[in-house]
Amino acid sequence: MTACICIAGSLPMKTIPRILATLLLPLCHALAADAGERPWIDAVSVTMGKDDGSDGTNVLRAGIKKNWRHSWFTGGAWYLGGYWDSELAVMEADRGNTEEVYGLSITPVLRYQRDARLSSGVTPFAEAGLGVHLLSSTHIGNNDLSTAFQFASLVGVGLGFGGRGQYELSYRFTHFSNADIKQPNDGIDMHLLKLGYNFN
Repeated sequence: MTACICIAGSLPMKTIPRILATLLLPLCHALAADAGERPWIDAVSVTMGKDDGSDGTNVLRAGIKKNWRHSWFTGGAWYLGGYWDSELAVMEADRGNTEEVYGLSITPVLRYQRDARLSSGVTPFAEAGLGVHLLSSTHIGNNDLSTAFQFASLVGVGLGFGGRGQYELSYRFTHFSNADIKQPNDGIDMHLLKLGYNFN
């Protein structure tokens, strides 16, 4: 069995993209290739974004994806599928609490997409999901989230491209909330740009 352990320290936001580019992608690609016909990682991704408010909160995420085995409505050019999306995140605000906040998330995502075999190398898709996040702090910028456990809903659109559809570029809108488990429940809305690489 192959295991991957990623340890994140107190790193400045500007150093993390370099680390991700030099370590995460080659490492996960090697693990996927070593796993054989059914790798435990189907894709890796890097996501960057900003909040929808006045705090100037920036987010950077590194993620892995595992596709579901089943898909639906496969008789035509479009079909419904899905995957598990798991990410490590670091967030930092320009105002309020400016300390870095770390997060771990897992989200089941439904995706409606065109069959890549019928798309001449470009595959449009739309997706939606509802997941759970665990944060290292309940304060991000001027937002008081009250609980480290958060729900996050997402909707997004994107394109798959490349010779075998191995690359993906997508836009996501995400809303964080604790679903009124505890007050205050300020919540955060974020706009995200995601770049992914599929191994299969």
